[in-house]
Amino acid sequence: MNDLILRQAGFSELACQFARFIDRVNQGNDELVPTIAALLSDAVSQGHVCLNLAQVIRQSIVNCDSTTELLARLEASRVVGAAGDYKPLILTDEGLLYLYRHWSDEQHVARAIRQRCQSIAVLKPDVLQQDFTEWQSANDGIDWQKIAVLMALTRQFSVISGGPGTGKTTIVLRLLQMLYRQDEQLSIGLVAPTGKAAARLQQAVSESAKSTLEAKTVHRLLGITADNDKGRYNPQNPLALDVLIVDEASMIDISLMAKLLNALPEKTRIIMLGDSQQLASVESGAVLANLCDQAPQFSLAFSLAIEKFTNMTVTNSSEQSSILTDSLVLLQHSYRFDHKSEIGRLAKAVQSGAVPSVHQVIDSAKPNLWQQQLDAASIQRHVAANYQPYFDAVTSNNDDAQNCLVLFEQYRVLSALKQGPQSVAAVNELIERQLQKNGWKTYQGFYNGRPIMVTKNDYRQRLFNGDTGLILHDQKGVLRACFRSEQSIRWVDISRLPAHETAFAITIHKSQGSEFDKVTVLLPEEDSPLLNRELLYTAITRAKNHISLLCSEMMLAKTVQTQHRRETGLAKLLME
Repeated sequence: MNDLILRQAGFSELACQFARFIDRVNQGNDELVPTIAALLSDAVSQGHVCLNLAQVIRQSIVNCDSTTELLARLEASRVVGAAGDYKPLILTDEGLLYLYRHWSDEQHVARAIRQRCQSIAVLKPDVLQQDFTEWQSANDGIDWQKIAVLMALTRQFSVISGGPGTGKTTIVLRLLQMLYRQDEQLSIGLVAPTGKAAARLQQAVSESAKSTLEAKTVHRLLGITADNDKGRYNPQNPLALDVLIVDEASMIDISLMAKLLNALPEKTRIIMLGDSQQLASVESGAVLANLCDQAPQFSLAFSLAIEKFTNMTVTNSSEQSSILTDSLVLLQHSYRFDHKSEIGRLAKAVQSGAVPSVHQVIDSAKPNLWQQQLDAASIQRHVAANYQPYFDAVTSNNDDAQNCLVLFEQYRVLSALKQGPQSVAAVNELIERQLQKNGWKTYQGFYNGRPIMVTKNDYRQRLFNGDTGLILHDQKGVLRACFRSEQSIRWVDISRLPAHETAFAITIHKSQGSEFDKVTVLLPEEDSPLLNRELLYTAITRAKNHISLLCSEMMLAKTVQTQHRRETGLAKLLME
């Protein structure tokens, strides 16, 4: 195998190292094999679960005349096996090539979901009927929240997907109330993929009747640590849960989902909630998107149950047959964005992938929605003007930490990139440079008014990846970090802070699960593989009241037209 050729072809160092390993195991019999292994390694790094070999041939990436020839050469190697084999690479009948670990994880997830897709008998139908009768709908027409709750109460496995403002948090609260009305002794778990998302879930349920429930990260629930990546729980030592509610499920990758399902008894009811249109997990896979890959389908029995308990008639059929029949609801009504909302209309236009539709929304909206000037001075003026109320609060001796936190959380800059021009690092540097001219001591590691974002979970300090706080003087004049904690604030000594970074601007990935009154979305002038409509949709829907786009016309069009579809086999495995 020629390392130089792989490096010149643009493969990453990790891909080259993996290709070298595969070539050694294969004893150098065919140079095509390590090249394909390098392609697979890079695909996994980009979030794909597998490599579609038909795409490799269509794009003429390797020197091979046909998919048939490519498959034959791979099957003849020592390193590629079929289903049931224990080899580094697994090749499926559909022409998908996997790392063994990802193939095993995907098979396990599909099998576990198939086992759970069944109905559950309602213990107290009269109580359930009363609960739905007393539940007043907040909108006319079909109330998909009610259908989602009924599904979750009557199915072993259920998936509820919806954009911001469609009522997912309301559904969680209703579910907890109605589940306990059915059985007070239920053991219920609440989890989310990140510490920040778990904290938000905890805050949402803290005022409910069962406020003793503790929302945890999936890793903490499973006992996964740096020294134990498999966790403490498995089929021989399962979690003692009757119901598990999983929030922000779009951020769960295929391997973590496999570990979660492996740790749960078959009797455990699983309820997944999230937005399938958002960015997928940082790691490989797009589990929620795969689960929502087809239209929801309701059986006659469930349609009759909907009519009985909610007094609504729903006809929802699909030509596709799936084991997720009666187990999937897509929330369709936004309680936050009405048909006049520029944010809601822009998000839908981006989802459609139609650039003219995006321009139509922009042209009919406020004139300051889109700014194409991306020079440093223009960006600095725009961002500084939006942060001015916060700057004024910090420099005022009369404002307290609570008000500073409130003002800072009203606005955020979201960038597609972490480094380079028009990136998080660039914006943070621009703002600190301007503040230094205004007398702020931004040249110090910690200065009064510096916003920070935690980048590593610290359970002892109750600070989690994604938590945002401020460096401010406390009542004694000591420089410390303060964070919002429900209705109060919490001070943390600087020496006790976990890993963190300056947060005038954050990446769009880091913004998932957050909401701000105003958002500025900054896209780079140069093309990047990170730019796609899912990224832009996620950024736009972080805003509650106002959105500003800072990008060139070319990059806006490119981003809207690019859809990042991760290669996986899960959706097909769930089809009958």
